[in-house]
Amino acid sequence: MFRRLFLLTLFSFLLLPIRLSASEPARNTRVYIPNYEPGTTDIYHYVVTLLNLAMAQTESEYGPVQIIANPAATPQQRQFLNLRNGRTDIMWSVTTFEREQHHHVIRIPLTGGMFGYRVLLVSQDNPLFITEIALDQLKQLSAVQGSDWPDTDILKYHGFNVSTSVYSSAFKLLDKGMVDYFPRAVHEVFEELSTHRDLAIEVESHIALQYHNPMFFFVSEHRPELAERLEVGLQRLYENGDLQRLLTSQHFYIRARNLLKDRTVYPLSNPLLTEETREALSHYPSPLSNSL
Repeated sequence: MFRRLFLLTLFSFLLLPIRLSASEPARNTRVYIPNYEPGTTDIYHYVVTLLNLAMAQTESEYGPVQIIANPAATPQQRQFLNLRNGRTDIMWSVTTFEREQHHHVIRIPLTGGMFGYRVLLVSQDNPLFITEIALDQLKQLSAVQGSDWPDTDILKYHGFNVSTSVYSSAFKLLDKGMVDYFPRAVHEVFEELSTHRDLAIEVESHIALQYHNPMFFFVSEHRPELAERLEVGLQRLYENGDLQRLLTSQHFYIRARNLLKDRTVYPLSNPLLTEETREALSHYPSPLSNSL
C-alpha cells in the first residue's frame, strides 16, 4: 500500500511543469532573419535596429532574444520561401494580398511610406526628362522593374509600359538606353547611384510617383508566439514615439525627404492591398507625407 502511494506521488510530481529557479538564467530565444541584399544596407540596419528595440520592449514578458542573420543574402522570393518552410522566422517587405495570405503580418508600417514614393533613375542628359513630363507621356515610355516586385503589377495596372529584369541587370539596361527609366523608392537611389557610379545614370529632377506601399514585418506561421510578441513590442514603440524618432533621424530618411521637395507628385492607387491593410494604414499616418 505504501509502495503504491509512493509511486503515485512520484508520478504526479513528474507531471508538474518544471520551472526555472530565480537564479537560473533564461535561455535566449533564437530568431533567424535574412541577410542584406546589395543596395539595401541602410534600410537593413535600420530595420534590424527596430526589430531589436521591439524585442527589448517585451523582454520582461517573453524573455531574451538572440537575432541571427542567415549566412547568405537571398532574393525576396527565396526569403518568403524560407519563411514558409521555417528556415527564417522574421522578414520584412512591402505587402500584397498574396503575401498576407501565407504568413503572419504585423500591420504597422516600418518606413513611414517611403517605399510608396518613387523617383526615376534615367540616363544622364536624356532629352525626354529635361523638363517635367506629364503622367500620360510617362506611361508611353519604357520602364523596368523586378520580375517579382509588387511595383511591377501596380504600374501595369495603371497602364505603364513595364518590362522586367533581375535587379542587377536593370541598371545596365538603363545605361545602355534599352529602357527609358527605372522607378526606385526615394530612399534607395542614393546608395544605388554610389554603387553604380561607373554608369551614366542619374535621378530625374521634376516628378515622383506615389502609392500606398507599406513595408511590414512578416513572421513564419511556425512561430505564432513570436508574431504576437513582435506586434506588442512594435505597437509600444509607435505609441511612445520611438519608432517615429528612430525613422526620422536616419540619414536616408532626411535625404529622401529633401529629394522629394518641390517635385510634382503623381498619386496612384495600389490594387494589391487588402482591406485590413487599408484600414490599418488609417491609424498610422506617414511622417514623410506630413513633412512635404
